Amino acid sequence: MGTDVTTGGAKKPLAGRIARLLFGQRESGLFLLILLLVVVLSALRPTTFFSSENLFNILKQVSLVTIVAVGQTLVMVSGGIDLSVGFNLGLSGVMLAFFIQAGVNPVAAVVIGVVSSVLAGLLNGVFVTKLRLPPFIVTLGVAKIVRGVMYVITRGYPIPVYTKFIIWFGNGYFGPVPVPTVFMLLIVALGVYILLATVFGNRLKAIGGNELAARLSGINIDASKIYIYALTGLLAGIAGVIMVGRVNAGNPNSGLNFDLDSIAATIIGGTSLAGGEGTVLGTLLGAVLLGVIANGLVLLNVSMYWQTIVAGVIIIGVCALDTLTHARRKAG
Repeated sequence: MGTDVTTGGAKKPLAGRIARLLFGQRESGLFLLILLLVVVLSALRPTTFFSSENLFNILKQVSLVTIVAVGQTLVMVSGGIDLSVGFNLGLSGVMLAFFIQAGVNPVAAVVIGVVSSVLAGLLNGVFVTKLRLPPFIVTLGVAKIVRGVMYVITRGYPIPVYTKFIIWFGNGYFGPVPVPTVFMLLIVALGVYILLATVFGNRLKAIGGNELAARLSGINIDASKIYIYALTGLLAGIAGVIMVGRVNAGNPNSGLNFDLDSIAATIIGGTSLAGGEGTVLGTLLGAVLLGVIANGLVLLNVSMYWQTIVAGVIIIGVCALDTLTHARRKAG
């Protein structure tokens, strides 16, 4: 059977690819680590940690990071990186709040907020492809521009939002399940589908693995990169709407640290910084791992400052262990 770089080699059944994703070594290891932490924390705080309320709270807390990290995963698989995702999230929320305050219909305001983030993502893609600048520099520059725009609009102050329709996005429930968690699961499913079952997903892997070979095979590199940065902007925009619903305001500072948190979840989940390799399910598990650790440290009354240190050590430790495992596998 022939192979094609745009389809990731010989065509294989979707069920087989899904099975390899669900039971890959990295994902299995992360799942077992999360399970171990759950058991330990349940033993240390039996009446608080393992309650349904706390477990749903963890999922709610990791929802925004995961939604943003799905876009970050797709960008990093293609060999890029996006340092503007947090500020694009904030821009979506600020624009949404600004137009609601101006009397615009809430649905239209949501669309305007999300579209503003998509446009920022498009700007990233255009600058990366047309100016031939490194994604790190471009997205850092766009992040500064977007942050400046938010401060011009808000003068540094949050814009309050009291519309029930918007608050539902951040604090509503489908039965016992928080609305942000439902959005997270839908977007994770979309990300898994893109990487597993679409030509576009396989093209991203090809571009990240060897951009020159991908170009010679006929892949439109520029269009693919523009699309993926726009998609990342879309996901950041959706997260921005949810954030406004959660905090009842469009805050120019609401997206701080989302760039680093999304990258951390993505890398812990097994996505390569060099591109060409990564899974959305791994990213979800990476975000959940960080969320469980943060929640457990709070319940154990660990200082917020130590929480940050522990999170950094965990990120380095997990990535170092993965690198060592890969090296031993190649040597063997």
